[in-house]
Amino acid sequence: MTKLLPSTRLRDPGDLIAAVPHLLGFHPSDSVVVLVVSDYDVTMTLRVDLPPAGVPHRVTDRLTAPLARCRGDDAVVVVIGGGSSDPPEDLPHDALVDELEDALHEADVPLLLAVWTRATAKGERWFDYHDVGTSGVVPDPSSSALAAASAAEGHVTYGSREAMSAVLVPDPPDALSRRSTLLNRLAADDPAPDDETVPRRDRDLIHAEVLRAATRKRPLTDEEVADLAHALSNPLTRDSALAYCVGEHASGAEALWTELTRASPVPERAEPATLLAFSAYVRGNGTLALLALDRAEEANPNHRLTELLRAALAGGLPPTQIRHLAEQVAATDWTTPPTAP
Repeated sequence: MTKLLPSTRLRDPGDLIAAVPHLLGFHPSDSVVVLVVSDYDVTMTLRVDLPPAGVPHRVTDRLTAPLARCRGDDAVVVVIGGGSSDPPEDLPHDALVDELEDALHEADVPLLLAVWTRATAKGERWFDYHDVGTSGVVPDPSSSALAAASAAEGHVTYGSREAMSAVLVPDPPDALSRRSTLLNRLAADDPAPDDETVPRRDRDLIHAEVLRAATRKRPLTDEEVADLAHALSNPLTRDSALAYCVGEHASGAEALWTELTRASPVPERAEPATLLAFSAYVRGNGTLALLALDRAEEANPNHRLTELLRAALAGGLPPTQIRHLAEQVAATDWTTPPTAP
């Protein structure tokens, strides 16, 4: 999906490969990555697991909807891992590259370049699928201008998809049980409001914790987790918090949603996990968004906002449109009930 980073101006195949970890948010393995390029800038990044040898796959089908929005742009295919074969004459997954080229042609997205590399690490060699003998070396991904720009925006590049997923592993069961008990008490003492506004105390609590997240050095206490999870259990409060996914406090908000996704018991975990998915979607990190949606669905299988966000991701809805929705939320007065039609 689109990565909302400063202009990358990538030209060399090695530079493109070194950019992949920062565009995805992690160093991929056994993957096929499609970079949609417009005027030397990467405008969309799509990644799919490489299919096992001899197993039917739907790689091209999964890319059809997102690519339909890129008509007239160009594409670069990067195959990472998936076997050794005998470079440069024989490269892994050359048949899959041919299929992708046909799919890109159908989508009116010409294929500029297709390359294979064993990994996205400094010093790895890359090889051109269509020009036998053309190869090069991947520069250090950690020292590129894109790496610096990504870090300046507060984005983390993980060593693997598994390392990214580990950030969302729930806290130990005993901690979750303590917080669940506190949440039950809060729910009994303070039933959900019947009006159509966000309670002021909930707004103030979330705002204060979003601001504090940027500099807080300790984990949230059980009581703080319970108070925040209880506040977000009101759908109106949760929806109003989408506004923090854009603007100057977006980084602190994402850190708070991430911590609450680990710290909240079920079913309350679904709310911060969905906020995290929304935040990741806005800034173009589709993998983190999907991982967060998985956590939300585990906590509440019938969560409506989760279903909507997953459908938007599957359909290739650009993050710019999700960002626009967050901006509309930020402009909404949540203290006044909506006017009846």
